[in-house]
Amino acid sequence: MPHAVLRFLPAVALAAVALAGCSDEAPQSQTAPPGSSPVAQQAAVPFNDADVTFARQALAHHQQGVDLASLAETRAANDQLKALAKRIIDTHEPEIARLSGLIEAWAQPAPDDPNLEHVQRDGYVSPGDMAELAALSGKDFDRQFVARLLRQREAGVRIADAETQHGRNPDARDLAATTSRSQQQEIGDLRGFQQG
Repeated sequence: MPHAVLRFLPAVALAAVALAGCSDEAPQSQTAPPGSSPVAQQAAVPFNDADVTFARQALAHHQQGVDLASLAETRAANDQLKALAKRIIDTHEPEIARLSGLIEAWAQPAPDDPNLEHVQRDGYVSPGDMAELAALSGKDFDRQFVARLLRQREAGVRIADAETQHGRNPDARDLAATTSRSQQQEIGDLRGFQQG
């Protein structure tokens, strides 16, 4: 009888391993040794495909937000709009670092060109639109900037909300929630500029 039990145990162990790999969430993780770096420790936290999609899309979105806001710093006529642009840059730069850290920790490829993550996505500001904005100044710039940034912010909220609904990684979900809140505030500010 003990021999029968011993023969049965490897089959049970194999079945348990196989079942552990089955999941709709497609969780992925690695084990970090004690005392390892924060990046390695982050890699040990489970993540799924939604987390990776969020990190890549949000990285592209944030970088484009910084590029747009940088134009406003020198071309906008409205001082409040310039202040909003500075706030976007100050908020996005550390978040870009966090997103890059997540992508690296998960051993996922970073986008070669962050703009490629936005191709044919709702809210994407095309290179042609960016060039058009760069050629404007004063009130003409303000009007076009607000319209384009508003659509870009709305797309950012959708990217973040998809992560909070489907993501698994706590750090990515926390960043998504923060992003959604801040961009909703910016949307309110931009609508105020349109009405004013």
